Amino acid sequence: MILRAILIGLIIAAGEVVNGNIRVRYLQRKLGRKKSRWISFFSGTTIFSIIAWLLLPWVNPENLLQCLLVGTIWVIVMTMLDLYVGRFVFKIPWKKILDDFNPRKGNLLGIGLLLLLCCPSAIFLLQ
Repeated sequence: MILRAILIGLIIAAGEVVNGNIRVRYLQRKLGRKKSRWISFFSGTTIFSIIAWLLLPWVNPENLLQCLLVGTIWVIVMTMLDLYVGRFVFKIPWKKILDDFNPRKGNLLGIGLLLLLCCPSAIFLLQ
């Protein structure tokens, strides 16, 4: 189950990388930073929700505790990706990277990660 959760976490991460690139390369230029963040937040949530809906049965969690474990794995994968790409690929300072997780500064990444954590449990209850 854990290996499958990690694999799905990597698929979700790939989808979120595409979503982030669209935000930065297109939406931000056309709509500005604030609007593009909100659009990207909703599209990113939709992306990971669809992936989770389709692939969570393959992970086959048997209860809500296992769903919480799956969500935690996904959050760890996404957080590691965000930190790695931000710091080592784009050379963004640590302070700015950490600000991306702060909703009080208008950033929605932390809220998105909280939704990602809860996503497997919600899908488990709905399916």
